Amino acid sequence: MSDFRAVILGSDENAYGAARLFYEINGVKPLLVCTRPLPVTAGSTILNIEAISGIDTKEVFEKKMPEILAREKANHGKVYVIPCADYYADLCIKSPECVKDAENRFIDKALYEKLETKDKFRALCAEHGLPHPRTAIIGYDERETAADGFDFGYPLVLKPENSNSYDYLHCSFEGKKKVYYIKDREEYLRTVRAMTKAGYKGALVAQEYIPGGDDALYVMNTYSGPNGKVRLMSLGQAVMEECAPGMRGNYAVIISRFDGMLYAKVKAFLESVHYVGFANFDMKYDPRTGEYAVFEINPRQGRSSFYVRAGGLNIMRAVVEPPKETVYGKEIALWSAVPKCVIKKHCENESLKREALELWKTKGAARTLFEKRDKCLKRRINALKREWYSVKTFNTYYKNKNGSD
Repeated sequence: MSDFRAVILGSDENAYGAARLFYEINGVKPLLVCTRPLPVTAGSTILNIEAISGIDTKEVFEKKMPEILAREKANHGKVYVIPCADYYADLCIKSPECVKDAENRFIDKALYEKLETKDKFRALCAEHGLPHPRTAIIGYDERETAADGFDFGYPLVLKPENSNSYDYLHCSFEGKKKVYYIKDREEYLRTVRAMTKAGYKGALVAQEYIPGGDDALYVMNTYSGPNGKVRLMSLGQAVMEECAPGMRGNYAVIISRFDGMLYAKVKAFLESVHYVGFANFDMKYDPRTGEYAVFEINPRQGRSSFYVRAGGLNIMRAVVEPPKETVYGKEIALWSAVPKCVIKKHCENESLKREALELWKTKGAARTLFEKRDKCLKRRINALKREWYSVKTFNTYYKNKNGSD
């Protein structure tokens, strides 16, 4: 019997990255629980997959998860549950009795509701001194009338209140994105009418546009133990963001950074609200104020969180082996989800481009989907196809990444 096994919810690149980190710690293949295996994880030799139809729904999750965790705990001594998508995190947080056999814990439902509800999140940020863009919440019946009511004007950022919600993921319309950069009133109306026609009825969030390109975007991943004390913090600066319509809002290239003042501010916030588990902060540096504006906090590690490993830290080790004091990401290193040629051709910040390419040359780049110990050739080919598909998407979309096309 091993000392523990990780049960990872999901089957995408985030799940694969989490599996790599756990496999590195104890050599036990993590179990991926998902609705179906995806090409980047299917056939992997460093993990096992248990596909369960409807496991991403409340009814099936509440029936199956206690059985899975009880079984794994009996076989391995300890079990850890790692959700790799918002809807899985939502299920773990709202049905805590279903994951009670896990060693790790999640934020409580009351705090989650504050983070999930944009007006309450904005108030929470203000209370604790975290800068936040001016924001408007737009109900379904207010979509068109709101066009003339934004006190921060155009351009603005528009997004579904939860771009990973079931309703938004399963609606379809031309030009669909996770995040929209709206130039003017006409583009705003065109966008919301397309959503309405497609049947999406969820709330929308309009935010003040903070000037700056991809290089002004920052991400921070943290982990806090069940006692609310922060165990690990890692900051990254975006070199490039994904540009394909369905991928906007995801990072393509990150350099890990260190900022002691920002770490201190975020740590104070997390511990004052008694945050538990993973947190993924999306931020943008505002040159007008000299501060980082926090867009949102997700209760899971981010899709691009493997950049933390590039910087010398294993974020999952903080889950299973509590450090004596908070561990901070300090090393400058490179993580990339795209080939080097994409950085060479499309990175607009010349200084950042030179730094990224030099890091690739001297230290190499951490790439989530490429693990030497994984012997499945078909999975590796699928990962290569995924990576090199980005060459096409950047050639097609990058010049108009903030536009509507």
